[in-house]
Amino acid sequence: MRKCLLLIALCVLEGFMLPAEVLALRPFVTTDADVVETNLVEIEYGIFGLHEQKHPGSDEFTLEPSSIRFNYGLPWDSEIVLETVGELIDNEYKGELGIKEKQFAHTAGFYKKVWWRGSDWIPNFATETGIVFPTEKDTSGLNFEGTGIFSWYLNNLTSHLTLGGGTEKEPFEHNRRGLFIYGIILDVPLPQYKKLHFVSEYSGEKMESATLDHQLLGGFMWEGPKEIEYDIAGFTGLNSESVDWGMTMGVTFVIGKTVYRREH
Repeated sequence: MRKCLLLIALCVLEGFMLPAEVLALRPFVTTDADVVETNLVEIEYGIFGLHEQKHPGSDEFTLEPSSIRFNYGLPWDSEIVLETVGELIDNEYKGELGIKEKQFAHTAGFYKKVWWRGSDWIPNFATETGIVFPTEKDTSGLNFEGTGIFSWYLNNLTSHLTLGGGTEKEPFEHNRRGLFIYGIILDVPLPQYKKLHFVSEYSGEKMESATLDHQLLGGFMWEGPKEIEYDIAGFTGLNSESVDWGMTMGVTFVIGKTVYRREH
């Protein structure tokens, strides 16, 4: 029922959106093979998010009152990425909202570089490598991630493919295990609105000797006044190890230049 309500809400919201050109990728788990221009700061700010994941016994309901991702443009077609997510967690009372834990999650720093830029069916290629910090509950020690990203920019479709891996610790464990990361994003402009896009993503993580955690996301992105981009999306997990359902909404803007456009 909740998944149906999310889908209906997204469709209704479409009718109230203004035409826009999509630039950023804030709603997604994975990313694109592009970087912000040198000396500019792109801020992807998640205004609000929530998700629920059911466990044996009680549910775990998580509010994300804010999340933030800084992208600072460097020379040589590269950037520094810093990100974190604030979480308020109810993991004790099923069917009630009683916040029992607070934490920062998904806190990381990355270096991202575009190695070549293609055209038409030849994709851009970039890499993103960095460190994940132990800010979540029951975690300790640094973990590492590295991904390769391909981006195709076609007339009526933009697609991004991410493949990579890293290390991760299970709660209460001391040994690191290998982690496989992947995701594919599709960005389709809607003909009736010149700059409004429908976006979707399939992404997943597979830790060594563990069950695959994967999900689907769908939503809309558009650009409002003063070069501020807005997004809203809903997502659902595809097995018992994944989130049951969730939604996210946020804005993206650039500091350092009045008008900014990514060049492909």
